[in-house]
Amino acid sequence: MSFNFSNAVQRHQCALLKTVSLCAVVAILAGYSGWAAQTAEADALVKEQMAEAAHAANPGPYATDGVFTGTAQGYGGPVTMQVTVEDGWITDVQIADASLEDPPWLEMADVLPERIIEAQSPNIDVVSGATFTSTGILNGVTNALIESMNGGGANGQ
Repeated sequence: MSFNFSNAVQRHQCALLKTVSLCAVVAILAGYSGWAAQTAEADALVKEQMAEAAHAANPGPYATDGVFTGTAQGYGGPVTMQVTVEDGWITDVQIADASLEDPPWLEMADVLPERIIEAQSPNIDVVSGATFTSTGILNGVTNALIESMNGGGANGQ
């Protein structure tokens, strides 16, 4: 008995078509995933460049450049924030001291400095579940920015 290739293909035609279709779908999804990642990266770069251009063309809303500190009550105690203002724009926000805060709530609220820089304002939402710690961070930044608006005092450069 000899092997007939044509008969074998006909018997397994459905399985072959499914396999080829599956390979095509996987290849399309892999290509789309790579394209989507490149597009997201390019969009983020353009957004960053637009913000830099806007900052370079216009002075920011904060009166005095420098590094300012502000303290406010958090959940466990005082929260001291350090805010850097350059060309009137908030360029850096750091939690300088929150040693009395409970670590889990502080960790949850750790996203706020980046959000403050994005918004160029402490007028953002608190982190749910870390409301009092968030409030301490936001009010500490507000107090630091008030220092900037008042001409800097001893903390401004």
